[in-house]
Amino acid sequence: MKKVVLLLLGLLPFAAYAQKAQIKFEATSHNFGTIPERGGRVSHVFSFKNTGTAPLILTNVRAGCGCTTPEWNREPVAPGAEGTIKVSFDPRNRPGMFTKSITVNSNASSPVVSLTIRGKVERKAAGPYDDYKESFGTVRASQKNINFGAIKNTQPMVKSIEIIQTGDQPATIEAQSTVSATVTVEPATLAKNQKGKLTVQYDPAKQNDWGFVAEKVLVSVNGQPAGELTVTATISEDFSHYNGNYEKAPVMTLSEKTVELTDLPKNSAQTHEFHIQNDGKSDLIIRKIKYSDNTVQVQLAKTTLKPGKKSKGTVTFKTGVSPQTSKIIQFTTNDPKNPIVTYKINCKTK
Repeated sequence: MKKVVLLLLGLLPFAAYAQKAQIKFEATSHNFGTIPERGGRVSHVFSFKNTGTAPLILTNVRAGCGCTTPEWNREPVAPGAEGTIKVSFDPRNRPGMFTKSITVNSNASSPVVSLTIRGKVERKAAGPYDDYKESFGTVRASQKNINFGAIKNTQPMVKSIEIIQTGDQPATIEAQSTVSATVTVEPATLAKNQKGKLTVQYDPAKQNDWGFVAEKVLVSVNGQPAGELTVTATISEDFSHYNGNYEKAPVMTLSEKTVELTDLPKNSAQTHEFHIQNDGKSDLIIRKIKYSDNTVQVQLAKTTLKPGKKSKGTVTFKTGVSPQTSKIIQFTTNDPKNPIVTYKINCKTK
């Protein structure tokens, strides 16, 4: 009797091992063939059977792309029963050949199975408005921003965007010019499906600013506000008149470029003094000051320095709660060798 019990106990691990779910698919791949890009989602159902002796549970079914969506039943599949996984594919904006994988995780003896869908998306015929992604009311535009990039302050530029009227009635377009951007629309009135241009003539000298600048151009259609066009540029000074000879140019020198301040109370207002000196041979002009955050301010005794002269600067800032922060101050000057000068304050609180 004892031998029989020991034999049965020895067989228990094998019996437990035998109680295992098994997943068997009728097919693990499907070819949709050629499908139209504008035809909407296509779907295929993968069928499988639990050929094991324990309930089959699909723990996860995931696709490698957002354009592919799997659907499946979360309930256990009994031994001998069948189940399905529905896989949908969205062909929009995906012309050409495609192959997508779906990973099936389960408690089966083969816990990971890969399914595959493939096919070819036939490119849709171009619609009349496909190239006009933005809109001003019924008037569509190729874009809503014009970026002139890095330009000199003496460098006027012109750029245009295309527009088209999509409404049934004629549209009269008006764009409000800014100080530095003169805006015209040609033709001013567009019939249905008629194309036109919105042109910006940009004069950075009139901007009277430096570095990155942005302006909003108000656009109206038939007298009603219809949106804004953003005009941007990064303006720097034109030093070409020096012809590479900077002997008589201004030279900006800081008393220090970096300062370390320690043992500062948290959430406290602080001040620090520094000096700017003109070591050149013509007037130094501090054209613009930018800060790393809105707690920093700089007061300069003078923003124009004669050769050899010095100006005191006072920085005020707040320390905040962090144990260590940095405050950055950026000066834009007419020093041709150093048009952008950075001053840094490293703060450590106690």
